[in-house]
Amino acid sequence: MQSWLRVFGCCVLITVLSSAGSVQAGEMSTQARLVLAKVAPLMSSKSYGKAIALLEPALKKKETRNAELAFALGNCRMLGGQTKGAIKAYSLAVQLAPKHASAWLNLARAQYESKAYKEAGHSFGQAYKHGKSKKAQTLYFSAASYQQGRSYQRAITAYERLFSAHRRSLKAQWREQYIHALVDGGQRKKALPLIREQITRSSGEQKTRWQEVLLSLYMRFNMHKQGTELARQLIEDHPEQAKWWKALTHIQLAANRYEDGLAALIGYSMLGPMKTREKKLLADLYLQTGIPAKAAPLYRQLLRSKSDAQIVQRLALSYRQLDQPDKALQVLHGYGNLKSKPNLLMLEGEICYRLKRFGEATNSYQSAAKIKGRHQGQSWLMAGYSAMQAHDYASSRRALANAVKYDRAKKAATLALSQIEHQRENQVVQ
Repeated sequence: MQSWLRVFGCCVLITVLSSAGSVQAGEMSTQARLVLAKVAPLMSSKSYGKAIALLEPALKKKETRNAELAFALGNCRMLGGQTKGAIKAYSLAVQLAPKHASAWLNLARAQYESKAYKEAGHSFGQAYKHGKSKKAQTLYFSAASYQQGRSYQRAITAYERLFSAHRRSLKAQWREQYIHALVDGGQRKKALPLIREQITRSSGEQKTRWQEVLLSLYMRFNMHKQGTELARQLIEDHPEQAKWWKALTHIQLAANRYEDGLAALIGYSMLGPMKTREKKLLADLYLQTGIPAKAAPLYRQLLRSKSDAQIVQRLALSYRQLDQPDKALQVLHGYGNLKSKPNLLMLEGEICYRLKRFGEATNSYQSAAKIKGRHQGQSWLMAGYSAMQAHDYASSRRALANAVKYDRAKKAATLALSQIEHQRENQVVQ
């Protein structure tokens, strides 16, 4: 749900060089021990380049090819800012000594910093598995890395293992991130009860945050009934909180309950100034629910700050619903780019047609039809109808002949052409 994971806030790079500390220290050759002895003071003085110059050739020789040298090389590269080289060296270390917990841990860090999150998750898991002391934090790092890499099922498995093995040392943050992993992993049946439990046990801002998470999930999973009930309860408890009114608005709209959505948005509007997009939504809902008298002033207000074709169209529609066609046309004609907007031209044509100004309607529909788009068939068809009503049969035939070329208008245009032809034949006979 979010990229809040930062695994290494308290994960320290292990750089200890010790012939006694390795899982396979007893197998280390004398030559390898001598190389480590030379490398140790170089690392202490941060002369990583010189240390690397000793370690790289040593790892190519059979007698000095050892996990501890590879581990040391990985540390030198990591501390020298060579993350990719460090990954390669640490990978060699765990290949030579599969139970080398420190090498697995440093490999995990290097992989994470290289954004190889899934690989880091695996390496942290191996570090936990082979470590002498089973640290809860290491297992958490494994889960969190998988989660960052969107490998949610592996993250969930790691979290559940963590909770089972380390009940006494759990942190609230880990539980929260487990819930997020469940949500992102599509396991809402597991997540929702845990979120409700978090709400019950929380207070103040933390409780509010979990309530917001639960509401967002109800919306995400189209659980409209539960979302509506929760939002209304939150509004009842805190009617002064605008965010709950806003959430209820979105839930109602998602459920296609536009009147209820409008009611919620009106409640929201009373609690403070609205953003432009919120005013537009309020106007749209007024228009959609048949209250154009409330929509029109909002659209006019929006147009004062920005000339927008969509707002112009909806203001014109508001006036049309108010049975004020002349005002609707005035709005359309006041838009400077009318001739380039087929939707506005078709609306202009529709209004003129209803006013029986058929010549003007023909011109509007023809202008729209000459602009490429899915509307062209319908535009030519309506241009044909308009010209027919104006008794301009030549123009009507031309428009309808163009409409026939479009599948959606073909049937109606063909019928209209046959009617014109039938009228012409009757006139000839008479």
